[in-house]
Amino acid sequence: MTDLPASKRHRPDNQDAAPKGKGPSVDDFTPTTMSMDDFNKLSRNQKKKVMRQEMWDQRSEEFKEKKRMKRNEARKRQKRRIALGEAPAKRKPEDQTRSGHQFVIDMDFDSKMIDKEIKSVCSQVGRCYSANRQGPKYVDLHVTKLHEKCRHRFDTAIADHVNWLKTHVMFHDKEYIDMFDKDKLVYFTADSPNVVETLDPEKVYVIGGIVDKNRYPRLTLDKANEQGIAHAQLPIGDYIQMASRKVITVNQIFEILLKFIETGDWKSAFLDVIPQRKFKEGKAGAEQESHGSESE
Repeated sequence: MTDLPASKRHRPDNQDAAPKGKGPSVDDFTPTTMSMDDFNKLSRNQKKKVMRQEMWDQRSEEFKEKKRMKRNEARKRQKRRIALGEAPAKRKPEDQTRSGHQFVIDMDFDSKMIDKEIKSVCSQVGRCYSANRQGPKYVDLHVTKLHEKCRHRFDTAIADHVNWLKTHVMFHDKEYIDMFDKDKLVYFTADSPNVVETLDPEKVYVIGGIVDKNRYPRLTLDKANEQGIAHAQLPIGDYIQMASRKVITVNQIFEILLKFIETGDWKSAFLDVIPQRKFKEGKAGAEQESHGSESE
């Protein structure tokens, strides 16, 4: 007698097919959103829909509870670190003073970035907001030309940005050139021959919101020149020597500026913010870093 293929063999009437995936069979399922009598009146497909929906709701609640527990544990760890002096205490907005300085993060580079870079630069904007809330002084921070892929990223993955303090960050669809006097604008770019020495509260300083791994040299300098606005670079080479040519992120630039406003000391600002692996202290004249180009 020739054996039939497994797919052709007769299955006894009293033997159900093994359920696909994980979870109970619909025959063993007990609903929680309706009575068993009402459940039994449904067709088999309707029963499956009810079962899938209830199981999804249950998993969703379990996932939310796990996230709540992780957040609580993270808060406890942070409190312990603060108590041990390993981390600074988070400042409340009322404990800060407004410095009067104005900064812009220019987000008009969607077409220059891949999805991974879009995700990275949006995260860096979030870190800028956090940094602006933590120091003794905060600045006026404007995120301009937030549109297309970056706007979608904020509206989905960082949806709570609508609740961020408007004293510490404001989001705009329009570009900075349409918001401020051209004479007050200064674009930070590593390709500029000009070096900033201090930060003028009367000026509006622009940081390029782009992660590009140096694929677009002179991008921000060319944009500043086309718009007819001033440009400058940070005085990194006057104070520290880089170990090699590297790049610093949007949030690192912003944190350096905040630190300088707090201390009035460029070298201290660079040493406090730039990761140690990126430089070694030494004489002036080190190779300059690119501004706002790397994902971390």
